[in-house]
Amino acid sequence: MTRIQYTGSNYDELKAILGDRLLAPYFCMGLTMLSILTDDGPITVNEADYVVIGENGEISIE
Repeated sequence: MTRIQYTGSNYDELKAILGDRLLAPYFCMGLTMLSILTDDGPITVNEADYVVIGENGEISIE
């Protein structure tokens, strides 16, 4: 399992792990957000959220 906190400035670190599933960051109300494409549809990652990638590649946000 991999657990990484999105800080708003570590897009490249997440992109290296998630590849094409990670969409470019965007800004909303002064914060940076990301979208990750999953088998169940896109999920949003806000600054300070943790992206958790399970052993089988499943993705969740904490």
